[in-house]
Amino acid sequence: MFIKPATGWENFNQCDELLELIATSLRLEENEGIWQYYNFSECCSVWCSCEVSATNQVQITFDNCDANARIKSLVLEMTNNSGRHFKQLFRLRKELKNQFDIHDD
Repeated sequence: MFIKPATGWENFNQCDELLELIATSLRLEENEGIWQYYNFSECCSVWCSCEVSATNQVQITFDNCDANARIKSLVLEMTNNSGRHFKQLFRLRKELKNQFDIHDD
């Protein structure tokens, strides 16, 4: 599901805070968490559950590959298998709405 701020990404100026929320909510395997992180290019970030039966993930695409890039899109893929990954994404989705007014597109 694509999600975005009520005013759109072009007017969203809290990118650093949003990325910090995601990074602290979805702890990586190498930091005793359950998520794997992929950075296929400087313009894309993916947090993935890599489960065999149900993949849950967060995908962020940026408008350019510069250090000051802005978010272009945010996608949550949630497979309701009642697992830990799904529960964390469900909580993250709620926090994104509460803190940044980000909703389903």
